[in-house]
Amino acid sequence: MLELLPFSPTWLLVGLCAVLLYLFSTWPYSTFKDLGIPGPKPAPLVGNYFSYGQGVGKFDQECYKKFNKVWGIFEGRQPILLVGDLELVKDITVKEANTFTNRRIFEGQGELLGNGLTILKDADWKRVRSAISPTFSSGKLKQMALVVEKCADNFVANLDENAKNDVQFNLKDLAGAYTMDVISGTAFGVDVDSLHNPDHPFVANAKKLFEFNLFNPIIIILFLFPKLANVMEKLGYSLFSKKVMTFFSSAVDNVIDMRKTNEEEAKRVDFLQLMLKAHNKELDGEVPKDMVKHGVSKKEIKGNAVLFWVAGYETTANTISLTAYNLAVHPEVQDKVIEEVDTVIQKRGKLDYEAVNEMHYLDMCVSETLRMFPAAQRFDRVCKEDTEVKGLHIPAGTIVNIPVYPIHYDEDIWPEPERFRPERFSKEEKEARDPYAYLPFGSGPRNCVGMRLALLELKFALAKALEKFRFVTSDKTVIPIRIKNTLGNQIEGGVWLKVEARS
Repeated sequence: MLELLPFSPTWLLVGLCAVLLYLFSTWPYSTFKDLGIPGPKPAPLVGNYFSYGQGVGKFDQECYKKFNKVWGIFEGRQPILLVGDLELVKDITVKEANTFTNRRIFEGQGELLGNGLTILKDADWKRVRSAISPTFSSGKLKQMALVVEKCADNFVANLDENAKNDVQFNLKDLAGAYTMDVISGTAFGVDVDSLHNPDHPFVANAKKLFEFNLFNPIIIILFLFPKLANVMEKLGYSLFSKKVMTFFSSAVDNVIDMRKTNEEEAKRVDFLQLMLKAHNKELDGEVPKDMVKHGVSKKEIKGNAVLFWVAGYETTANTISLTAYNLAVHPEVQDKVIEEVDTVIQKRGKLDYEAVNEMHYLDMCVSETLRMFPAAQRFDRVCKEDTEVKGLHIPAGTIVNIPVYPIHYDEDIWPEPERFRPERFSKEEKEARDPYAYLPFGSGPRNCVGMRLALLELKFALAKALEKFRFVTSDKTVIPIRIKNTLGNQIEGGVWLKVEARS
């Protein structure tokens, strides 16, 4: 029978395999068409992933305008629903938070971060978040402000050295050392002093974590073929360096051991101590499925401690650098901030926690910087069950992304969005605007838990600096600033500036 075929059986088999591969690689691509949701055409097997080459934010902005704020894309064969309509954003992240409780899990992060707050689901997430949240109460932040102020003084001392030597410098390096010192001090009671020791292992390892490239072959494989994550981990590949994770894991172990043997250390009121007080040893072993959990396990303490160290370092340092850049490029705005800093200090007699919180124009400048350069250009939720939100049907298991970048650059909401204009965040303009048009820390009960500490860090560093200096551009300042093609606000080539002592 096979002899009667006009071509060899081998070619028949090759053709059959090609057809099956094509069907496998395109099978999910009718998902959004069936739901009546538009979107860019995906390529077989890779979907729309390589459209990220133009920049994730720019790609989202293009789709946001073309598809009327709601569209579907594919990362490999994984459908991703993007929702930029503000009423839908509110419903998904707040009103229907019980249906959209969980975040997307990126495979290949390793066991340590697998116990972090960003990955935990449902009851486990609520349980651990309730243990962490008291860290960021007003009372605790006021106590932390003493540590933040000390670190900010060291930050200013470094600026003073640069001013005296009349040198241009990469502010991102100094800001990164400052945020590392703040996190280490406020969360763990560890005095790293990386401002005076920029090559400190904490800083070196933190930097390695953010050597992230969407087009690194390992990242591409983990994004497009998440089921291969376990195989990749066994081969020694993951989203984050194992050596770096081991370093931070050991650092947390050392601090925990120190708390056990030193009564004075155990009296601290910080992130780690709150977690240790909530430690429930019953959760460290096998836990029956029907058991109602209380407290946190040792793995959850370590996972969230490392997450705290990692998450608070890069994004806050970038925002300090970008705000200083905006002030240097817009000296008339910097003049207003300096005037406010001087007025508040003169009124209060010192620059402390209360003083920083009275600096409303400085807060407006930070907010406008976060609008222009959001720390996360997207954030996500996963739909737990078939649901309908304002006529939009969302099947169970759908990953929903909120595209922050195009919302922050929507000309109908933010006229001249490319322009740095802090007045957008005046009391009057904020009250007149939909609150879901500004999403630098996410939205709803699963927003950024460390938001208040991050803002305190930012404003303390900038206020302390502007009390004595002005930020000015230098020969190396890149205008406009360039952001790396990642999902965050990482800066291409750093932020090169000079500081001048105020007369």
